Amino acid sequence: MVENSGAFAIRRGGPCLTEQGRKDLLAEGEKATFITMLCNLFLIFFKMATGIFVGSIALIASGLDALTDLIASLAVLLGLRFSQKDPSKRFPYGYYRMETLATLIVAIFILLFGLSVLVESFRIIINPSTLTQPVFGLLISLISILAAFGLYQYNMKIGTKIASNAMIGTAKEFQLDTVTNALVFVGILAHIVDFPQLEGLVGLMISILIIKTGVEFGRNSLLTLLDAIDDPDIIEQIQSIVSQFPEVQKVSNIRIRRSGPYYFADIEIQMPATETVKSLAQVTHQLESSLKEKISQLDSIMISVEPIVKTLYKVAIAVSSLETKTKDIPAEHFGLAPAFLIADIDLQSQVIISRRVVENPHRLAERKRGILGAEFLNEEGIDILLVKEPGTFGVGPKAILAENNVVVDPFRGETIQEILDGFIIHQKQAQKAENM
Repeated sequence: MVENSGAFAIRRGGPCLTEQGRKDLLAEGEKATFITMLCNLFLIFFKMATGIFVGSIALIASGLDALTDLIASLAVLLGLRFSQKDPSKRFPYGYYRMETLATLIVAIFILLFGLSVLVESFRIIINPSTLTQPVFGLLISLISILAAFGLYQYNMKIGTKIASNAMIGTAKEFQLDTVTNALVFVGILAHIVDFPQLEGLVGLMISILIIKTGVEFGRNSLLTLLDAIDDPDIIEQIQSIVSQFPEVQKVSNIRIRRSGPYYFADIEIQMPATETVKSLAQVTHQLESSLKEKISQLDSIMISVEPIVKTLYKVAIAVSSLETKTKDIPAEHFGLAPAFLIADIDLQSQVIISRRVVENPHRLAERKRGILGAEFLNEEGIDILLVKEPGTFGVGPKAILAENNVVVDPFRGETIQEILDGFIIHQKQAQKAENM
């Protein structure tokens, strides 16, 4: 009998790493974020205090920019801390999106600070003021340049390692800070050469960069929360990996969504209805293992299997002669059979479309006649082999046929015609029972 298991879904949960391995990576990110916060705290204090002391809007703007970085680090720290919590009944997919939510909060604060710096910079351009200690301001801005560049490299290294968008975003913020601190240096230097308006222009440029970063940060966070695809290459990778499995006839659909540093994937595939439930489960398990091995960011995979119900079957029977007629009886021994009758059957219309008898080229082989015969039928592209007693059919030939998903079914009749008719009747009854 051809088994039709019906459509069903198998959910494969669990992280791509071990639970402890994943928590270790998140803890490393948490530690790096804490170190970043401490460094930022010192930068904010020195830049804001120096800016107020010497009267530099550029240094104050840079201090406010550093304050946005501190808020970003606090949000990332909160997100990473929540991400380490185990899934619960209320949050079955875990708390990874806390990191994304934290990133969105960061974006809002960045925009607010950027707008405040923009307004103040316009005021300085219109009414420039004189700095009291420009050399001291130059020293602090130079230290800020070196500190920002070091924090950029540190956060980018750890963020890439743990695949944290929030930490990578923080690293880009420090890359931007390196540039803005250099602009601050130029702005303060302009006071020494008696061009104070340049500092206001520097503040204006910094504010525009801050606002631009906030918009990009917020846009990426919103897209993630709305399940937008941020990396189409992952879909192509999944498609390529799944298509390598011979049992998969077609990849119908692939959907992914990001949650913090990880991805969840829903994959719909089509497989022959001749597969048993057990074999379907084995294939989906192998698919899951292969996907997680090759794409480390995949956390949870849902695989839905849709069986392809065939109506056209190529059926084979071992026969005693090349001149076999439909009223004759089949051969007694599969491996010694002189020939095979191969019939093309349309189950939907219950018609035998065509039949032909082909010689068994391996009937005179000294060894492994059954295995060689099975390989020959695989080359002929048959779907079903009808035999007298499938339970006593050779293990070797059956295994060879199974490689091509060929089903071994029993005779239902005495003559060739009765056996073919019996096959059609039985399959129609089986399909009717499954659809009830």
